[in-house]
Amino acid sequence: MMKINLLLILLTVNLLSKTEIGCNVLLKQEPMGCSVPNVLTESKPLIVVDTPILKKNITAISEQLDVVEVLHEDKKLKIERLLVDKFQTCPPFCIEPMNIQDVKTVGELETLAFIEKLKEKQAQLLVDVRENRLYQSATIPGAVNLPLRMLEDKSQYQTAVLELLGAKTFLNKGKRKWTFKNVQSLLIFGNSVSSNEASRAIKKLLALGYPSHKLRYYRAGINAWTALGLSTYSSK
Repeated sequence: MMKINLLLILLTVNLLSKTEIGCNVLLKQEPMGCSVPNVLTESKPLIVVDTPILKKNITAISEQLDVVEVLHEDKKLKIERLLVDKFQTCPPFCIEPMNIQDVKTVGELETLAFIEKLKEKQAQLLVDVRENRLYQSATIPGAVNLPLRMLEDKSQYQTAVLELLGAKTFLNKGKRKWTFKNVQSLLIFGNSVSSNEASRAIKKLLALGYPSHKLRYYRAGINAWTALGLSTYSSK
């Protein structure tokens, strides 16, 4: 009699809380097995839960890659990129490649070593290429702000910026050309691995003729810097 009462109590609790006691729970759309067979109904579903299936919000991984299919423990799985922020779909917020041509990609320790050398007043700059409002909000100490848009061909500031970096112009067959013999070494960063301002700035400088050995790419950006607890500076 005690066993029967105990079983009735467990069954009541299960029905109220919709948890398993060795049963099967069946969603109308998709079954989910429990750890052991249902002792009451011989593995038949005990509860039917009308739960809608939410459509996953996904975006492309990169401009060339949407999804990766892989065989894992004899199961076909997909590696997808969940859309964390609905306003940051790819493109343009795509995961950036690790390397840009021959430019060296660096991490936090290499960036810190670069910052140490800034004190020696060598010909080098730590460059934040994000918009000025983001730079003022928080940047890596020692960085100067050179927004990407100032490097673009249509920018009225492009010539002045390149000259400040040490580039010089000369005439070749009536056309103005740039020489980058004595330019400064730059370590460039942006927001994160999924923002493209840093990679675009580097690609633009390379296209103009800036030597790749004078460029460094901190791909992880300010987001990774702050996630690791490293200090930032705000001018606000």
